[in-house]
Amino acid sequence: MTQAHPRPHILVLDDDPAIRDALEMALRGLYVVHSAAAGDQAYTILQRHPIGAIVLDAVLGAEHGLDLIQRFRAISQAPIVLLTGYGSEELAVRALRARVNEYLKKPVDVAKLRTTLAELITPPGVRADHVIRARRHLEEHPDQRHTTASLAKELGLSERHLRRRFQEAYGKTPRRFLTEVRMQRAEELLRRTRLGIEEIAFAVGYPDLGTFRRIFKRAFGTTPSNFRTRRDHPDAPRE
Repeated sequence: MTQAHPRPHILVLDDDPAIRDALEMALRGLYVVHSAAAGDQAYTILQRHPIGAIVLDAVLGAEHGLDLIQRFRAISQAPIVLLTGYGSEELAVRALRARVNEYLKKPVDVAKLRTTLAELITPPGVRADHVIRARRHLEEHPDQRHTTASLAKELGLSERHLRRRFQEAYGKTPRRFLTEVRMQRAEELLRRTRLGIEEIAFAVGYPDLGTFRRIFKRAFGTTPSNFRTRRDHPDAPRE
């Protein structure tokens, strides 16, 4: 009989005890849940347990969740899901720069949170293979220049082998996957911030504005500027 892998450990950091309790109940059957109300307590938990993911409230009383990430990253590379009760340009930009893996609004959709965690976590005892590492690297660093060759070299694989394995796992090449990640990030920034189009292009890995516009239009059927205009003014005509 195949032995079941132990449940992954999750850290929930929120200063509201009612939210901590609700999230713990929602996740308890799937994960070993550790909860904390403040940064120091969370840091201690990260030192003591093999945390697979962190669910982090954006505002923790006198602390800001994003201010804690650098300290957490010094001892753990666990993916981070940021929870916020409000949205703002500043928060979205800071989350992007802090390499937050996902950004969910409160009140938390429990089904969405479970799906997000399942996608981010590799269970203990299961080695994250090269394809998973490649995917995570592309998701976490879409602003960097990537090629299949450079990614394969970093992982110690041949380019052909990585492309084939990635295609088998996700039904697309690493290059196509990266384009989709970049477009999703661009859409998020256009919806949630007032950053300029050129700033957004650079933030998602396109130093050439013309290339960004062309790829965005291919993905969404309109230019980035018109996408934002239609968001603000739904009756505006398409380009």
